[in-house]
Amino acid sequence: MLHPLSRGLKGLAVMLFVVAGVAPAFAQDSAAVPEVVEKVPAAIKEAGKLRIAMPDQGKPFAYKVGNELKGMDVDLANALAATMGLEAEVTLIPFASALTGLQANKFDISFGEFYITAERMKTADFITSWQTYATFLVNKDKGFMPATVSDVCGKSVAVMTGSVDQVALEKAKNDCADGTRIKVEAFPNSSSAVLALVSGRVDAVRADIGVASDMMRATPGLVNTGKLGGGFCAIAVARNENSTQMLDASKAALDHLIKSGEYRRILEKNETAYGAIEEAAIYAEGSNPPVYKEE
Repeated sequence: MLHPLSRGLKGLAVMLFVVAGVAPAFAQDSAAVPEVVEKVPAAIKEAGKLRIAMPDQGKPFAYKVGNELKGMDVDLANALAATMGLEAEVTLIPFASALTGLQANKFDISFGEFYITAERMKTADFITSWQTYATFLVNKDKGFMPATVSDVCGKSVAVMTGSVDQVALEKAKNDCADGTRIKVEAFPNSSSAVLALVSGRVDAVRADIGVASDMMRATPGLVNTGKLGGGFCAIAVARNENSTQMLDASKAALDHLIKSGEYRRILEKNETAYGAIEEAAIYAEGSNPPVYKEE
């Protein structure tokens, strides 16, 4: 496949959705940036496409409307690939499969709002793209309003499998001062976790504030309580012979989108501008992970 710049295109990048039942959706026009394109690894440039894992997190990150995949991560994925002069080949997957997919060389990068931890850095590299915090989502009518992790002792809490929310609660579940424990229930995506809450199977959901906010808009009677942890989250990059160049290219692309205003337009469109960052930062093998706020 010829490189887009060699054909003189002004940067119409096609997003190919490798998702059962999802028709290809065409993204906004976005120009390839020569100084970004030159940083793209030769093998990926020759292939002409960026293989992107898209965890099925639901709104506001990645969700389907009819046959179209939408959300902040979808829009950023499209813009990132276009800026590199590549087609974005996006595969919707369970969150827990994202990093293993990178390890298996199925993808070049993965979205997913990853908190950068020492454990995750054993298998992948990261570049910051947003910032956020977690909260509890509960049924207002139940009168249960947890503000801290200790408040859910003796309760059942739903989380998304493989998320930092699951890690945090698994770590704390046996530390209850009253002798009880937190029952952690893991689900493949946020929608399933919220369904468990609405149906009364769990007492609360711990999730990203963006997910919680959208679920509250969609489901009357749900409210969020507490502000848990928080800090930078990131796109994961496959650790292989292309890692160094891919990290440099991703940072250059993100920084360009930030400076051009396209990054903020994408966030505002998806009501996630509260998590905007001013510059992307690389966390490669050997880096110290960021320090996140204590809960």
